[in-house]
Amino acid sequence: MFGDKEVEAILQGIYDLNTKLGIWGIIIPVIFAGVAIYLLYRCYQTPGRGNTKKLLIAMTIIYIYSGFTILAGVEQMGELAVVGAVALWFVALLLLLDALLGWSEIRKPRGLDLKIAAYFLMFTGIFLYPLVEMALGFRWPGMVLFGAECPTTIFLIGLLIGSIPRTNKILLPIASINALFTGASVALHGAPFDWLYAFAGVVGIIFLILYFKAIYGKEDTA
Repeated sequence: MFGDKEVEAILQGIYDLNTKLGIWGIIIPVIFAGVAIYLLYRCYQTPGRGNTKKLLIAMTIIYIYSGFTILAGVEQMGELAVVGAVALWFVALLLLLDALLGWSEIRKPRGLDLKIAAYFLMFTGIFLYPLVEMALGFRWPGMVLFGAECPTTIFLIGLLIGSIPRTNKILLPIASINALFTGASVALHGAPFDWLYAFAGVVGIIFLILYFKAIYGKEDTA
């Protein structure tokens, strides 16, 4: 999917965008993370369509922003930036439809395996991802934080896993498969921190298989 030149262009685009954003390149991800954590807490404390809708709309806004951050790198990445932006806006559309039509319900995970996977991936997307970037030698402004595709989608996969069986049965496989192939491709060609993205995809696929009947069968109405 990606070669050395493409990943080099992606990393350069990240650096250039964060340089232009300045301090806002940190403030915006912190705000997004704070809102996501707060609304997730509300969903867990008082599950129901109202709180689920609020979190899904917040995630929609985050993905719309994420698409623009990728599109901003069109000079470095060319058509790849346009494709990436459209893909993220498609995710935003699915999240918005979920918020409006009530496809899923975000609540505390029901089993220990779901809790471990969901909490670990959500923690990774917000906190662990930038720590791994720094451990591998990447420094600001050459880093991505929550609000960018990879850490945000890691969080999203955890969120969707935790909502099984009342999860978004369209978005979970799309996000997981894309994370596996995109993450592995980018990691192999110069951005090793994206093995976390690939790992999230693997976890998402495993839980799709383990809970296939619960997600797509009669149990998802329980």
